Amino acid sequence: MAPQRQSRKRRKDETLAAALDIGASKVACFIARINNEPGLATQAEIVGVGCHGAPANARGPATPEAIETGVRNAVEAAERMAGEQVGRVLVAVPGKHVRGRRIGVDIELAGGVVAQEDVDDSLSEGAKIATPPDCAALVAMPIGFKVDGEDGISDPIGLSGSVLSTQMFAAGARRSFLDNLADLIERCDLKVEDFAAAPHAAAEAVLLDDEKELGVVLIDIGAGATGFAVYDNGALVECGGAPIGGGHITRDIAQIFGAPLAHAERVKTLYGSALVGPGDEHRFIDFPQLGVVGETARASRADISEVILPRLEEIFELVSQQLPDDGMRRSGLRRVVLTGGGDTRLAGSGFRAGLRRLRGAYSALRKFRAKRRKRSWRFKPISPCTEKIVRVRRRRSLAKSEILNRRVASVRQPKNRGLSDSEKREESRTR
Repeated sequence: MAPQRQSRKRRKDETLAAALDIGASKVACFIARINNEPGLATQAEIVGVGCHGAPANARGPATPEAIETGVRNAVEAAERMAGEQVGRVLVAVPGKHVRGRRIGVDIELAGGVVAQEDVDDSLSEGAKIATPPDCAALVAMPIGFKVDGEDGISDPIGLSGSVLSTQMFAAGARRSFLDNLADLIERCDLKVEDFAAAPHAAAEAVLLDDEKELGVVLIDIGAGATGFAVYDNGALVECGGAPIGGGHITRDIAQIFGAPLAHAERVKTLYGSALVGPGDEHRFIDFPQLGVVGETARASRADISEVILPRLEEIFELVSQQLPDDGMRRSGLRRVVLTGGGDTRLAGSGFRAGLRRLRGAYSALRKFRAKRRKRSWRFKPISPCTEKIVRVRRRRSLAKSEILNRRVASVRQPKNRGLSDSEKREESRTR
């Protein structure tokens, strides 16, 4: 008979919160103990972590049974570490299912002074209107306030005026997708406490307050999709995603070099880099060929970078296409922060120092939209780096063969018997 789990007795001012993230490569569950002592700031302590991952060859569109198994295993592992049991979870919605919208709400001030009730009414009315059609609201927050057309106001309470204008941003997801996700969670004997936009949650966990104030684009690269969140003047102004992630890079490597998916994932993790480093053209990696036992193909790290870089450029371009087109682009937003499991591919020789902050990356994203790229997205089996190595080796082999022919000709040439010793030495030096 299995021993019963002994849970820690919680204080009255303590509550538990559980978060669940269902991704393409793994399911993660976190359990936090929240301390709400009066007079002190709310503090959260992570007490349980659980993760259930799928192998590289099994990743892709998962069945409901596989997702249910992953959720159960991840939650059980987190409960075992925390010594607690949870019945309600906060579920993260991937960025590719998030739709954002910005609007403005105008309210006439009856008393001539902005009160708390006026701000609450404008926010509640704006949250209803800003949510995209056929979507349930995930996050709704103000971007800024105006009183009689005067902008740059963060707290309008107590100001005199006749009209209060509120600029709001709201993000939501399709109701059908959320209903299907809630039904799947209930099959695991859990209840959905609330839904949260995954890019917004990642931004709140990673970004600094100064970064939000100065303006930043957070890009969360996952295995099957990429999410992004844009902050300007301390407020969330855009949120969304793209259906491409690090798993697509793995498939590109496997298809181009003819290797199994598991080996392609290992090579990407150990040797993958977005830019070519010094000496990468001469560092070779063997790829076992798919379906042929004992046969391998050799490629350099530079060849792998030639495969990774175009896909990352495509991800950045898809993100750039969804960025706001208003004056925020002219406000000096030039900072990008990368996070997620897929961004570790950038931690090679090219982006080792710039993984946390990539200065000037926002301007590079804008160039992707404005410039017609002459470069084809189709991958070539032999990269320019490999062709360069072949040309150098061919020149060296030709030079060696020419030297060898000269030596053979000199050996076969008859010797002059009538020359003196000094003449012979002179002739040998000239040769």
